[in-house]
Amino acid sequence: MKDRPIKHFYQQTLFLRWAARNRRLFSHQPYLLQQKKGSCDIAFRGVSKHITCCFTKPGAIMIGADYRNTNFDIIGEFDLYEERTPEGRWLCSMCRDHPHPDKTEPFIEYEDRKEMWIEHSFAPLAAWTRESFTINAVLCLYRDGGSTWAVIEQGPNLKKTTESRYLFKKFPVLTAR
Repeated sequence: MKDRPIKHFYQQTLFLRWAARNRRLFSHQPYLLQQKKGSCDIAFRGVSKHITCCFTKPGAIMIGADYRNTNFDIIGEFDLYEERTPEGRWLCSMCRDHPHPDKTEPFIEYEDRKEMWIEHSFAPLAAWTRESFTINAVLCLYRDGGSTWAVIEQGPNLKKTTESRYLFKKFPVLTAR
């Protein structure tokens, strides 16, 4: 039996088109690394191979720190679980059902599905790359017994990090410009 071609899901197709048209919003250009049934992995040109972004068909968008071909930790999330209202507007059900207590913006219903994905997830992801993928940034991997975690450190936190007894690996975030 032949393998069927993998169907693109809405947010993957939209993200790749949007990112190509909005290169200036990213510090390092995203590209499709791998596609699977119901998910895809995105990488960023000039950024460590230990940092990838996974999109899933249900709506998860996770920045992962990978080590030895295993997801070590999630270091960022830009999830959007879309829902259409009876009036035809679009919303993120996570924002409606589990509001963040520190979030000051009002809950938003969007007229346009594309606009929702861009404003809710893609633009914040692009902003995150500009903040995180800097010349001085270091991906730090920690472990304590069976617990592991990862953080991109830079500036004053980096000195404190190198002194941590739980730090066991660190990699520069940028590999090239």
